[in-house]
Amino acid sequence: MKPFLLIVIAIIFNFTASYAQKDPELRAALSKISATSTLNNTLATLNLTSPRLIKAMGGKENALKLFKKSIAAIHKDNVKIDSVINYTDREITKVKNMEYCFFPQLIIFGIPDSTKKMISYSTLMAIKEPAIKGWTFLDYSGLSNEKLSFLFPELAGELDFPRGDIKPMVIPNEEVNSSIDLIMKTIDESMKKMKSVAAKAM
Repeated sequence: MKPFLLIVIAIIFNFTASYAQKDPELRAALSKISATSTLNNTLATLNLTSPRLIKAMGGKENALKLFKKSIAAIHKDNVKIDSVINYTDREITKVKNMEYCFFPQLIIFGIPDSTKKMISYSTLMAIKEPAIKGWTFLDYSGLSNEKLSFLFPELAGELDFPRGDIKPMVIPNEEVNSSIDLIMKTIDESMKKMKSVAAKAM
């Protein structure tokens, strides 16, 4: 688990940002998007996905097909998402007329070996813009800088939350809870140190 944890720490420590007021509506939307992942509810996922990303995927109908295809591919390998754990003590950044927020998250997978689980690290990006009702999301980890600039030209040069290629780790069931606790604690400590450094720099 050590390499996995070290890379997570390195990613978080490379991030700096400005902060604004928290939004209860965002927390509610985050809970919904996390629930859709475990329930494989592609339609609900579509409704909570950034319209800009959906447009880039060829529209709602095509995006829905791609979501279903992705889930089918996972199930084909006898893998399923058991739970999604988000680090929620995050703040919203405001740029021009847009708001956005990054959420480090752990995705726990059930795998063919029932004595083990797979844990993957990812970053979810929440977006709120005037023309769109409520918060929508996209998988920030899976997009390149070029794609992000294409989707959000207004935020060019602003999206500095780093992405890293972290391979999932597979661990025995009895170590899952303690591993999750350790990783989330480490993320929390890193975020607090990051805020402290940012505050001193202001």
